[in-house]
Amino acid sequence: MKNLNYIFLLLIAVSCRAQNPIVDLLDDDGSAITNTYYKDVNNLLNQFEGTYVYTNGTTSFKIVLVKKVQQYNGRYYEDLIIGEYQYIENGVEKVNTLSEINTVYNNQRKHSIDGNGIIGNNMRMWKCPECNVNEKRLFIGIKDISTNRFAYLFIRKIMVGNQEAIKIKISNVQSTMRLEGTPMPAAFSLPMGIYTLIKQ
Repeated sequence: MKNLNYIFLLLIAVSCRAQNPIVDLLDDDGSAITNTYYKDVNNLLNQFEGTYVYTNGTTSFKIVLVKKVQQYNGRYYEDLIIGEYQYIENGVEKVNTLSEINTVYNNQRKHSIDGNGIIGNNMRMWKCPECNVNEKRLFIGIKDISTNRFAYLFIRKIMVGNQEAIKIKISNVQSTMRLEGTPMPAAFSLPMGIYTLIKQ
């Protein structure tokens, strides 16, 4: 009888969890409803996964992106892209967070790159005249761990010859609060602007 009761309670628990509403990431309006699952229903995030590198002489920028499924952030569940990076400028490594890519945080949004914003061509900050009408791009955040400042990271999947690649734009560094008389915050150390990174 105890086994039957246990099975019955387990079935109730599973069915209650299954009752959580699912919202397609494309329909996410930013309301962040408690216990909702914001799901990548059409697997649009999958195309962005991988290791990508930009190189120009002795300067390079390497990004590793991984999709995480049904991650709980303390309020709701979500599918998202997390990532880490290495930036070398004129042969000098400025920052390297690549060793953190496999770290499992209680909230996976603690990674240096995170987000799940899927955007079309109506985003004012990065219009895309060369994009197909229904093309989807990624809009996420990137953290400069050396200054603890954030910026927007826009990503478009492209081909360069026969190689998969991404075209990125890093912009809109978030300002930091500063009390009068205190020093100015350190400059954002990651490369601002538009870059093409080849998939490795």
